[in-house]
Amino acid sequence: MLIGDNVRVLRSILATVFIFGVLALTMCAQESRNEGPRISLPLDWSHRHVIYTGSGSVEDMMAVRSDPRFLQSWFTHRSMQAKFPIAPLPDTQAGADTSEQRAAVDSARWRISGAVPPYRRHQPGVSKSLRSHVDWSVSLGPNGGFAFGEYPAKWSYNILNPPDCLKDFVVFTTIATPGVGKQANLVGFNKLYSGTNPTGLCGTAPNFLFAYAIGTSGSTLSPIVSIDGSKIAWIEGSTPAIFHVTRWVAGQGTNATTGAVAPGAGQDFALSYTTVAASGCNASSNTNGNADAFVDFATDTAFLTAANGILYHVTGVFQGTPTVDFCIPVNTGAGAGMVGPVYDSVHKKVYVSDGRTLYAYTVGTSSFTAAGTITFASKTTFSGPPLVDPLNGYVYVFTTSDTTGKFTTVSQVNLNLTAKTDVHLGPVFKNATAFLFSGDFDNNYYNFGPTNSAATLYSCGTDPAKNTAPALYTINFQATGIINPTPVMAADIKINPGEVNGLCSPLVEFDDGANDRLFIGVGNQSDATGANVVQMWDITNRITSNTTGPTASASPYWGGTTSFAFDNISTASQAESFYFGSLAANGTSTCGNNNYCAVKLTQAGLQ
Repeated sequence: MLIGDNVRVLRSILATVFIFGVLALTMCAQESRNEGPRISLPLDWSHRHVIYTGSGSVEDMMAVRSDPRFLQSWFTHRSMQAKFPIAPLPDTQAGADTSEQRAAVDSARWRISGAVPPYRRHQPGVSKSLRSHVDWSVSLGPNGGFAFGEYPAKWSYNILNPPDCLKDFVVFTTIATPGVGKQANLVGFNKLYSGTNPTGLCGTAPNFLFAYAIGTSGSTLSPIVSIDGSKIAWIEGSTPAIFHVTRWVAGQGTNATTGAVAPGAGQDFALSYTTVAASGCNASSNTNGNADAFVDFATDTAFLTAANGILYHVTGVFQGTPTVDFCIPVNTGAGAGMVGPVYDSVHKKVYVSDGRTLYAYTVGTSSFTAAGTITFASKTTFSGPPLVDPLNGYVYVFTTSDTTGKFTTVSQVNLNLTAKTDVHLGPVFKNATAFLFSGDFDNNYYNFGPTNSAATLYSCGTDPAKNTAPALYTINFQATGIINPTPVMAADIKINPGEVNGLCSPLVEFDDGANDRLFIGVGNQSDATGANVVQMWDITNRITSNTTGPTASASPYWGGTTSFAFDNISTASQAESFYFGSLAANGTSTCGNNNYCAVKLTQAGLQ
C-alpha cells in the first residue's frame, strides 16, 4: 500500500471513530420512551454546494465536529453506503411495514458481510426510455411551478430506521402568485414512497401534508428545512424580498391550486431583510429572484443576498427571531447576477458571486471582513452558487463565458482566491437562457478528494456544433489535486436527444453503495421545444467516451427539469427515489394538461 493510501486510511479510521462518538451523543439526545436512537436528516440545495470529503485532515474534521452539515454530509456520502449498518436494525418495529423491515435488515446483513446483494449488483445494459410511466406526478398549477435551477428540500425522520410514510416529507415552493382558497406558493408532501406498477410502500399516491398561500408573490428559490423538520425557511420573490420562516402544521391546505390556506397566528415570521439598515450597510429595498438562502445550522444563522448586491447575516433563524445583525455591500450594481452565498465553517468564510467575480468574506461576531476576490467571467453571467470544498482547499465556479469571452468554463479556485485553473467546456453558450448550473463530483471525489486518481467532476457545457445546446463533459484531477485543464471526455451530445436548443439542470450524484449515478434534466426552459428529458447515467466507472449514452431516460418533462432531491438507500417498493419539478405547462403534462408538475421517480431505472 502506498504512503498516501495509508494516510487516507488512517484519516478515515480516525474520522469514523470520532463520528461515532458524536453520533452516540446525538442519538442519546434524541432517544425517547417509545423509540430507540433517532437521527433526522434534512437535505436541501446547500448540501450540494459545501462538500466535506473523506480526505480532510483530522484537524479540519475536528474543527467542524459540531457542525451538523459535516455529519449530514458524512451520512449522505459515506455512512449510508458503508459496508456496515450505523445501528442494529430490529426485525420488528411497532407500526412499521413488515416487508420493509425485512428488506432493511436484509440490506444491513449484506453490508455487514461486505458483499453486494444480488438485487443491487451492477447490471450493465442498454438505455431504457420510459415515456409514459411515472411513480407520481402532482399538479402545482398552470401559472408557475417550481423554479428552474432550484432543489426541493427533503426531510427524513430517522435514517436509522426504514423510510417513514407519514413523517418523511418533501417541500416545494412555486413561482405562482398565491391566494387563499386558490394557489399555494409553499407545499409539502408525505406518503412519498408511493406509486403503481408496483404499488409503493406508502400506497399509490402521495398526500398533501400542507399547502400555504403566504404573502403576495411566488418564490423562485429553494426551501430549507430545519434539523427537527418543524420549520421551513424560504424567500418570497416580492419587492422588497421577504425571508420567511414557516412552522407548518399537517393538514393545513389540501392541494396546490384550489386548496391553499394562510398559516395560523404565529406560524409564519416574515423578515423584509433588504429594507433593514444594519451595521455595515444602509437599507436598499430590492427583490431577490436568483440567490438562495444558506443556513448554518450550528449557529442558527443565515446568509442572504439580493439584487441590491448586499450580503446579509441573519441570526435566530429556526430557534429564535430572525434578525439582520450586520451586512456588507458586495457589488451594488450586480442586479440579478447575485447567487446564493455558501459558508465554509472550517475557515469561517462565506463565498458569494455576482456572476462575474467571486468574493470571500471572513465572518466575525459583528461584521464581515473582505478576504479576497477573483474574476472568473468576462461579463455578468447567470450560474449556480459556487461549490466549496473546505477540506481540500478549493472553490469551483461555472460560467458560460470565461475571462477571455471565448469559452464556457469551470474554474477551480483556491480558498484565498489568489489562483485559479480553468477547464474549457466548449465555446461560449449562447442559448437565449444562457445559464450554466453547477456540475457534481463522483463518489471517488467525495470519499478521497481530488488527489485520488479516479476522482471525477461532471459538468454540462456547450455543444461545439451548436452553441445554443448543451453537452456533457468529464473532468479529472492531477496527483496534486489541481484540476486537469483538458477534459477526459468532451461534448457528449447524447445528454441532449435531438441536439435541440436547451440547457441542463444542476447535475446531482447519488451513490447507493452498489452503483454511483448521475442525474440530469435537459430542456428549453418555459417551452416544449427542447429535449424534455430526465436522465440517469451510471458513473460507477468514469465516462470517457462521448458516444456513451444514459443508462435510463424518462420523458416528456416539458421545459426540462429543476434539480433533484434524493432520499433513501432502500429495497422497499418505491422507496429509493428522487423528486423534481417540470419547467413548462403543456397539453400533455404528466400531472394534468397544461400544468407544472411535482414529480417522483425511482433512482435505479427512473420507473
